[in-house]
Amino acid sequence: MKIAAFCLFVLSSIGWINYSDAADPVRVPGCAEYIESGQWVYRFNEWTLELKPTVCGRGIGADETAYMFYEIAKKFSGDQYWVNTRGMINQLTCHLQIARTKPEWNLDPWRPYVGNADSVAAGCNVVTPKPQPPFE
Repeated sequence: MKIAAFCLFVLSSIGWINYSDAADPVRVPGCAEYIESGQWVYRFNEWTLELKPTVCGRGIGADETAYMFYEIAKKFSGDQYWVNTRGMINQLTCHLQIARTKPEWNLDPWRPYVGNADSVAAGCNVVTPKPQPPFE
């Protein structure tokens, strides 16, 4: 739940979430729900988070990506398979750019974070991490 708390902190600090009551944050814009369903599935010898976005979630702009990720983190980050949050965000933004019409979106915690351009070039399915710069 630490991931969800962090997302909530970030969203509130930039004004994307208003607090009418400390226990019940209220989202400013967006969908009632971004994710229709989701589950962890084991495929290709790895765990993946298989998500089915709502119609509204598929149509969001870049300004609502953080809301969608907050919902995903709130629902799934407490699971033992949730790792590599940065890579998961990277894959989500990639799906919103090039794969929003796919029936399900698979966010793979084992895929490396490589940045948006490389992720899009790999069809959101990066396998090889970027090499580390040499130590000088």
